[in-house]
Amino acid sequence: MKTYIIICGFADVVAGGPIYYANKIRYMEQQGWQVVVIPTNKGEKVFIHGMEKYLGPYVPFILDNPNEYNKKQREQLVDYLESFVPEDRGETIIETGTDYTNYWGEALAERIRAKHIIVFLDEQNSRVTEKVIDFYKFKYVRHELACITKPVMQNLFKGYMSLELNECYALRCACTNTLDDYEHKITSLIPKGDYNIGYIGRLEKPFFPTIVEGFINFCKKNDKEKITIVFFGGAFEEKTVDALKDKFKLLSNVQIFITGYLFPLPIAALRKMDVFVSGAGSASVAAKAGVLSIHIDMLSYNPSGIMLDYEYLNYAKCPYGNTVYDYLDWVLIRREPNLPLPLEVNYKKDWDFVCECFEEHLKFIELSSSEPAYYNLSQLGISSKQKMKRFFRTILGLKWYNYLRGNQLYLFIWSFIQRFKSSK
Repeated sequence: MKTYIIICGFADVVAGGPIYYANKIRYMEQQGWQVVVIPTNKGEKVFIHGMEKYLGPYVPFILDNPNEYNKKQREQLVDYLESFVPEDRGETIIETGTDYTNYWGEALAERIRAKHIIVFLDEQNSRVTEKVIDFYKFKYVRHELACITKPVMQNLFKGYMSLELNECYALRCACTNTLDDYEHKITSLIPKGDYNIGYIGRLEKPFFPTIVEGFINFCKKNDKEKITIVFFGGAFEEKTVDALKDKFKLLSNVQIFITGYLFPLPIAALRKMDVFVSGAGSASVAAKAGVLSIHIDMLSYNPSGIMLDYEYLNYAKCPYGNTVYDYLDWVLIRREPNLPLPLEVNYKKDWDFVCECFEEHLKFIELSSSEPAYYNLSQLGISSKQKMKRFFRTILGLKWYNYLRGNQLYLFIWSFIQRFKSSK
């Protein structure tokens, strides 16, 4: 029996990450692997079919750097991680994909002598700093680190290590099999405007404010037209949704519709849009629905162009500028005859594409170092605040530290120490 362990979050959200992991689980099981998921968030509801069985015990300390604990405490926490691992596991691979799960994945891998692969799913990884970059250099040299695109890896090491694109490792993390042809009440609820504009994705994405700004500019400059904007996505917090509504409330010519988390997406609802503006894999989802899809670059937050294929290789560029407004004006107002046609509806063979992507993942793993070696996590750099947390955890012990963490006395002591340090 071979075992594939994934440390990830998936509850209470519809996003590319959970869809990718659901796909990975299905694929690896088809290849004969036993799959174990170690959840990183508590959660109450699962939107992605197939992930329900993993809802339950989770890792509450996953956001902490392992070096925030002394050696004995760290061993206790790795004991907890190991409790998820079956005894009869055979060859074992651990996969992590964020700039906080990676360290605990390495700790667990060392404990059970498994291979640990990092596949970064995010374009921006703000926790990767000078204090921890040596860990990622170590994983890169061992061919145990990949990103979703080569420019993302190049940007990850920018300022620390110079890499040409051909020296970067990228793996396609398929999560675009999110369309289905079924009836959903949302389809009939979407109002028809003179122009219908769509967005697919979570409302907290870093590039989302740029898209919203472009939508608002377009609506203001075409205030005589009735415009419907549909956001196919949700947010972790209701205040994010409220803030989005507030941005449009003074625009009398605009109706906005926020679907919330929805999976799979009903293709009939997407086809009520004239154009989509989205980022990452979501742009491909819109294109597969047969609607013009403007792709947003994940690093610059500027439009890459109108998608001309599903591989993110070719784009039609707006001749009038490179903002979201420029593209909407080009597509909806100017309507020039040289505008590209939408791509053909193409989603029924999505699973074949998913399998093709994951075959690349297995080949990548085969090329990784065959000699077991693990990074010394005690060398991870931590901030003064994290050192203070380690101090309190060592003095109080984990049980009392966790109990007192929200206590007013602890907060008073902590603020006093911070004021004392800043006054020196």
